[in-house]
Amino acid sequence: MYRRNVVGLAGLTLAFGATGCLGTEPSGNAAAAQTPNPDHAIEIETRTDDPVDTTVTVRRLTTGETVHNQTHTVQPNETLTAYNTRQAAPDGIEEFSVSVAAYDSIDSLTVETNQCWGDVLARVTESDGVDLVYAVC
Repeated sequence: MYRRNVVGLAGLTLAFGATGCLGTEPSGNAAAAQTPNPDHAIEIETRTDDPVDTTVTVRRLTTGETVHNQTHTVQPNETLTAYNTRQAAPDGIEEFSVSVAAYDSIDSLTVETNQCWGDVLARVTESDGVDLVYAVC
């Protein structure tokens, strides 16, 4: 019985070690999540035949401050950079609420200013409204 416990514990220790879950230094995705990166663009991509008025609101969650609240007229089949979290001069890793509205549709998400997050793309169509697309590790 004790042998089974020892063998099981040894196997579990090896599994944690192989996946990088032991030790004090973060690596891979864990390191990226702990490394500040203020540069995250909020882009609007339209797939429409007519210009679209799109409102982008970005709010710093720690203070509730609205750092960007503007309506952008995006031309047909255009991609426009509406804002970049770098403009808010984040202090290390911060969270920002991003909301994009068009055609009586709204989508929102929370972005962290770390290396795990990529840019945010708001895809806007007349039939589907707003759909936010993003990459995170």
